[in-house]
Amino acid sequence: MTDSRARSEDTDSTPSALGGSFDLQDFYRGFRLDEITPTNMQSWPFYKYVSARWPRYVTTSSQPIRAASTPAGVEEGERFDLNAEFRDGKTYLQSLIDTQVKGFVVLRNNRILAEFYDNGFNVGDQNLLQSSSKTLAGVLIHKLLEAGLLEADATVTSMLPAFDGTTIGPATIQQVLDMMSGARTLLDFHTPGTPDQQWEVEIGLQAGVSIGHLESLRGAGKACEPGTAWNYTDMNTDVLGLVAELASGRTFAELLEALFDDFGSIDGGSIALTSDGTSSPCYGISMSTRDYALFHQWIAQRKAPASYYASAMDISKDMITTTNDIAATIFSGTTYGSQSYYMTSDDVLHSSGSYGQLAMSDMQSGVAVAVHSDWANNAEQGKFAEARERAVSIIAALR
Repeated sequence: MTDSRARSEDTDSTPSALGGSFDLQDFYRGFRLDEITPTNMQSWPFYKYVSARWPRYVTTSSQPIRAASTPAGVEEGERFDLNAEFRDGKTYLQSLIDTQVKGFVVLRNNRILAEFYDNGFNVGDQNLLQSSSKTLAGVLIHKLLEAGLLEADATVTSMLPAFDGTTIGPATIQQVLDMMSGARTLLDFHTPGTPDQQWEVEIGLQAGVSIGHLESLRGAGKACEPGTAWNYTDMNTDVLGLVAELASGRTFAELLEALFDDFGSIDGGSIALTSDGTSSPCYGISMSTRDYALFHQWIAQRKAPASYYASAMDISKDMITTTNDIAATIFSGTTYGSQSYYMTSDDVLHSSGSYGQLAMSDMQSGVAVAVHSDWANNAEQGKFAEARERAVSIIAALR
């Protein structure tokens, strides 16, 4: 998108999805709702409002997801003191404020151990997960694998003949799950005219002239041969969405509702649709912070498919840091499998999304920590490092 934000330390070589320091005054500047446009809606101060109302602002359309038939009953538990020191004299509470957190929940056994809301956000409000949506998509694919509706070693082309002769076509479903399809990473979202910006048009993040979601997927750029390197791309996850619908005979929204039943969604949610009218699970799921925590608690309780854990916690899947320089910096000590990150030394699975969406599942204690934030760019590395450290610190204190 054409970005009105002035990127700090901006250079021609810096991908526009990455950011550093921004003027905090912009975050707190007042605005009228009629000032929000498809061009500025992902920038400060507008995004803190837009991200909590994505079905209203998505440039395509969206599909509602109902809450669970039997919602989980959550209640207050023994409080974790957010006024306690986190690091260097800073409290957890101040850290949440400093990193523009709008929703924060710590959960174990359906008991809320800590909760924080800011930026006009509150209990039950639904926020766009951005790429944290991918972990839900990964779990759904494993549900289909365990149901015998899909084979992990099947190629994309064998499922979707339209991908014959394309970059992603020869990759297996497992390689697509693991971001090893060979498709190149998309990082230049905010420069007009780039294929990366065109992709955001197709999935509803920007306004523009559509070439079609499927056509955009078919035209994915090639970085390497399948299975030879880790290259994160939204396109992999949206291909999984198409595969899931074909294999199950159900819409992705219907599959999500079944998953929301599994973890006991209280508030329901929505998923963004593409220019073709299909779902965009690469970024487009919105849900409340409590529901985000419930999903990660469900993972922490090992209630997801067994094949998901075998893949997501496979420590041999280290190409995220051995074949990708940017990821090696951001995700040190992390492996990647089935649309999920695994912090090996901490024994924590987590999801991560643009603008500060993050949740963790502690595989030892069953604790889940979920965060919705409103950063100034897709990936502010300093804030990401602080958010991860803060969550791990709380998990360690609760073990």
